[in-house]
Amino acid sequence: MKKVLIITYYWPPAGGPGIQRVLKMVRHLPAQGWQPVILTVADGDYPAIDEGLVARIPDNCPVYRTPILEPYHLYRKLTGKARGEKLPTYILNPHKDDSLKDKLAKWVRAKLFIPDARIGWIPYAVKGGKRAIREENIDLIFSTSPPHTVQLIAKKLAAKSGLPWVADFRDPWSEAFWVAELQQEGLVKKINLALEKSVLRRADAVVTVSAGIADLLKAKAPNRYEIIQNGFETIEAGQEKTERFMILFFGHLNKYQNWESLFRALRRLPEALRSRIDIVFVGKVFEGFRAAFETYHDLNIQQKPYMAYREMMAFARRAALLFRPLSSMSYAASGIGAKTYDYLALRKPVLAIGPRPSVMQQVLEETGSGEIFSAEAVEQIAQFIERHFRQWERPGFLSLPDDARLDPYRTAHNVAQLAGLFDELLAQKGGGGAR
Repeated sequence: MKKVLIITYYWPPAGGPGIQRVLKMVRHLPAQGWQPVILTVADGDYPAIDEGLVARIPDNCPVYRTPILEPYHLYRKLTGKARGEKLPTYILNPHKDDSLKDKLAKWVRAKLFIPDARIGWIPYAVKGGKRAIREENIDLIFSTSPPHTVQLIAKKLAAKSGLPWVADFRDPWSEAFWVAELQQEGLVKKINLALEKSVLRRADAVVTVSAGIADLLKAKAPNRYEIIQNGFETIEAGQEKTERFMILFFGHLNKYQNWESLFRALRRLPEALRSRIDIVFVGKVFEGFRAAFETYHDLNIQQKPYMAYREMMAFARRAALLFRPLSSMSYAASGIGAKTYDYLALRKPVLAIGPRPSVMQQVLEETGSGEIFSAEAVEQIAQFIERHFRQWERPGFLSLPDDARLDPYRTAHNVAQLAGLFDELLAQKGGGGAR
């Protein structure tokens, strides 16, 4: 069987959406003739932990773990945070209420840690990667980011080994919202962009999750660009009947997502109906979101901490509607986000708020999974909620059907596409690489 070295910072027991794409790929690649070999960190500073994902790693999957120099322990010392305290992914981005110590730590992050705070992994990962390539007879390198330091590691390993290399982008590099918040300028901004371009020029192929991100990357350097979506492994349909109508969001909510239109729409509903609706957010939320609890105190808004993946999917069976607010960033219209695939697997109606026309609109319409509304369409959003509330009240309320329209969004379908790309690149390189 051919072997692919997969370089990823996020690996179980890491939790959160960043882990799902690569873990699902690893589970399905052997069926396509590719044995994954993992290169990751020994003790990552993950914002969330999900021990249940460890059991989903295939038994025969070699994992090479290396040390890493992380800046987060210095940040904890500077700011007086506990040693084991979990930090949000974007904790080193500026916030208006930052203390002087916070500002100092974040200035160092923005000016010295380019492209991101994981650059301390490079020497260890390159050494560990060379060992893995030698010991495992690797045929191809696949790197998935963010963090984009991963791509710099892969670039060095590809240059040293001569192996074909596929760079995978789950999010943009220079245009990502967390990069915008760092307010990089001058030389720092130029260095970050130069690093991005060097990766795009050197990789044998570039893979990303949406046309919007692909367009951003294409504008910087010519290469072969392929869109390989995320996906879901199995249908998670099932309805746990409850006495209250739950509108559920799970994942990471940032300030660029169109969430407030939902609250404004709910206020237009009759009080007798609105009082039976819970709006539940599970996972990380941006600083300042809790102010919405006070502004919309008349709504039943709940915020729950991060849940492990299996726990979250089980909890979601109680939901009547799944809420998917899209980002206001320029590339949002051409993508749907990783969590949308979990929403599709749950087979519950999806209420999305974001740009129209968009890829999200196309996906929801093609699969019969819900509707998307512009942020200004508050009255239409209210009507959509009331219509589904009336359906939910009826006896025998069922989940949406599972049919062939969902096939393009299944992990097995997308991993077959990825394996085909691997095969083609390997053939172009003349076969066995560094054997």
